[in-house]
Amino acid sequence: MTKLQITLTDQEGALLSEQAMLLGYDVTKYAKFVLAQKAIEQLSAVPTVKATSAMEQIIQKGREEYAQGKTKTRVLDTV
Repeated sequence: MTKLQITLTDQEGALLSEQAMLLGYDVTKYAKFVLAQKAIEQLSAVPTVKATSAMEQIIQKGREEYAQGKTKTRVLDTV
């Protein structure tokens, strides 16, 4: 767990307090809520990459081998 301590200007404190009050939160709980929402937004922003045709062929071959039971699970040692 990480503990965060910040100093807000009077205007920032008033703004957060006003927004928190609308949800029935105190400023600390509201700040945690806002940070959690930002974290959730980042999860949906994971970039995707278009596979080349060569990569698509390798993926398809792997899926076929998996379906035929030719693949095995391998546990990698962690350092």
